[in-house]
Amino acid sequence: MERLLLKQLLDWKNRDKRKPILLDGARQTGKSYLLEKLFGAHFIQVVRLDFLEQPHLADLFADSLRPDDILANIELSLDLAIDRKKALIIFDEVGECQAAVNSLKFFAEQKPDMFICASGSNIGLLASFPVGKVELLELYPLTFEEFLWAAQQPLLVKAFEELNLSKIAHEKLFSLLIDYYFVGGMPEAVDAWFNSPGDPSIIERTGRVSNVHGGLIAGYERDFGKYPNKISAQQINAVFRNIPKQLAQHIDDSVKRFKFKDVIKNVSRYQQLA
Repeated sequence: MERLLLKQLLDWKNRDKRKPILLDGARQTGKSYLLEKLFGAHFIQVVRLDFLEQPHLADLFADSLRPDDILANIELSLDLAIDRKKALIIFDEVGECQAAVNSLKFFAEQKPDMFICASGSNIGLLASFPVGKVELLELYPLTFEEFLWAAQQPLLVKAFEELNLSKIAHEKLFSLLIDYYFVGGMPEAVDAWFNSPGDPSIIERTGRVSNVHGGLIAGYERDFGKYPNKISAQQINAVFRNIPKQLAQHIDDSVKRFKFKDVIKNVSRYQQLA
């Protein structure tokens, strides 16, 4: 599953000096896959630290934020030698470890020749942020062009890129556009649509994608309770659930803002919910 953002990452790799990458984006948009599998394929060594899966990795930063000390700790912890000139080091779910976030400043200043990438889905909730010391990128769900790549139809991709206006090209592209409107761009849903095992019927494929959508929504709603208190978590959920309802009421550009009125009882202004 190719991503457009890979080109920017490769451009960053080819520089002589570079700041660490901080890849932001919603959960399940494919940040880890992009960094480790797609981008990592261009390195002879990839070292990935997942601070959500392995919280104890925060100990690597406990005594010092000097890059040399951190790298030595990583080598001891993982029992491997890191090639400082050729290795890609990934701090995954970096928002779970504030010290790892803080260390990016020192990697930028002391190790600008190294390949350091960090990713997370809660960057906006960080206690502090290394302003000016990282290159911030954001990964969104798949665009329609990326959806075409996932469909593995190179001739249609070429027609799309060349703005082929023939009737045949239009009909085939429009058919896939309808699929894209239903499937969306979340990688797991796209994979279920195009890569279901066997030869499933359209009803089976639709059911699998709907199950993925349901799981993604449930996962987001569980996350709402992670940071705020119970009351505000319920309010976030109410706003979240109301988004598709408001979108469905307007098919043009006449309304550009979310309306809080009637979403939560006795709350009608953004300032009350900020």
